[in-house]
Amino acid sequence: MTCSPNLLKILGIRLAKEITKTNISAEERIFQAILVQALEDAMTTSAFKKETYWKHDAHKWFLSNCEDFKNVCWSANMDPEFIRGEYLKLIREKKIKFTKMQNSWINYRELYKLHRAAQSKEERREIKNLIVKLKFN
Repeated sequence: MTCSPNLLKILGIRLAKEITKTNISAEERIFQAILVQALEDAMTTSAFKKETYWKHDAHKWFLSNCEDFKNVCWSANMDPEFIRGEYLKLIREKKIKFTKMQNSWINYRELYKLHRAAQSKEERREIKNLIVKLKFN
């Protein structure tokens, strides 16, 4: 598994050790790559919209503890509780956090979803006004 040294340093010894195991099958390595990519996405400080959405999606995925997350962990030969626990530790240590701009993009996306689901012109107009306010703040 190829990871940036900076990522391994941030992850800490226990998680980095799990990710850099050498004697694993090709299938396990693929699922480890999925976990590493999700971790990299969750740690980005980029203020670009697309990267922020990837970060938010990865963040929700780790926190959800959903079946998909558990299956990816088990397929990578890693304990989902360990991975999730290490992720929560990264949050507590403020190694994973959202910038003001990232939070703005996340709010924008949520408002846009509401706008698309709105049932009336009035409801859409109200949401559109919130979006415009968000853009100019």
